[in-house]
Amino acid sequence: MTSLIPIRVISNLRRLDGIQAGSYQAVSQYAGDKETFWDGMCLFFRARGKDVLVLTGGTWRVVGFCLMKALWPFGGCKVVAVDFILSRPTGWKQVIVAWMKGVLLRKVDRFILHFKDTSEYERIYGIPLSKCVFVPFKVNYWEKMTSGNQPPVAEEYVFTAGRSYRDYPTFIEAMRRVDYPGLLLYEDTALLKRSATDVDLSNLPPNLAAAKNEGEQSWVEFIRRAKIVVVPLLPSTMYAPGLSLYLMAMAMGKCVIVTEGLATRGMLKDEAVIVAPKNPGALAVAITQVWNDDALRRRTAETGRRYARRCGGEARLLADIVQVCTELCITSPPFRRDHPI
Repeated sequence: MTSLIPIRVISNLRRLDGIQAGSYQAVSQYAGDKETFWDGMCLFFRARGKDVLVLTGGTWRVVGFCLMKALWPFGGCKVVAVDFILSRPTGWKQVIVAWMKGVLLRKVDRFILHFKDTSEYERIYGIPLSKCVFVPFKVNYWEKMTSGNQPPVAEEYVFTAGRSYRDYPTFIEAMRRVDYPGLLLYEDTALLKRSATDVDLSNLPPNLAAAKNEGEQSWVEFIRRAKIVVVPLLPSTMYAPGLSLYLMAMAMGKCVIVTEGLATRGMLKDEAVIVAPKNPGALAVAITQVWNDDALRRRTAETGRRYARRCGGEARLLADIVQVCTELCITSPPFRRDHPI
């Protein structure tokens, strides 16, 4: 039996240790969950002797690490940033900060992104497209989503949920223009504001109810009872929000309506009904069409289900991350940019 070759990793992904990719296996040390610039600088010394640093989440920790890598370029490990969140600068101060970040972020060896259109990474931050790798997101609660032993339930409403960059005003206005029942699962106001989402629950149309979210696992039952799942998204973002909700809905065989943007571009076609951003009229038309056209709804749901099953769960995602790390550490052809999913 051939022994596995270890890839020494330090990461804030807790479940990376022991994940295999081909004949390689990640031996991972947990990097902690702090996301400050200072912690990134300190992490540079903790990462000595490692092959790869893998970080997900905020930018400042990676920027701090990259500063140290620029100041001390000898013997540093490779850097992989996963699901990185960058923003478009809106004023001259932010433009300067974006330029400074871009200079340091060029020290990152690979950006693993869950969307394909990475043109703004190069245009705004000067990050070469060759460093950006598309890896599909996962279906959360994969085993539960695909167990196949859930009893059938009545499909009762148009459903939406989530907190990051949600365009709830457009969804609410669209529901005002239709007669079908709807359910909006909302978060704490403070969480929504931190995620650039705004929602006014004081003037909902009579056909739209609101319920407090008690955790993502509670989405499962709400999605089960939905006839349609809508993912209304704001266009002003440089990452792909909404993936978790629409993949969960697809895995459960629901027809999804989603706003066109990074979460759909080059990724979805017949797997969902795609509508223009910030257009309540177009969304209302799509909801009406999907609600009344059984053939369209079932066809789209089945195509979406097949896509979600190809994406798989956390095991597939972690294996792809380790594969990227492996490609950085050995002499071999680069990790494919066009993921088979």
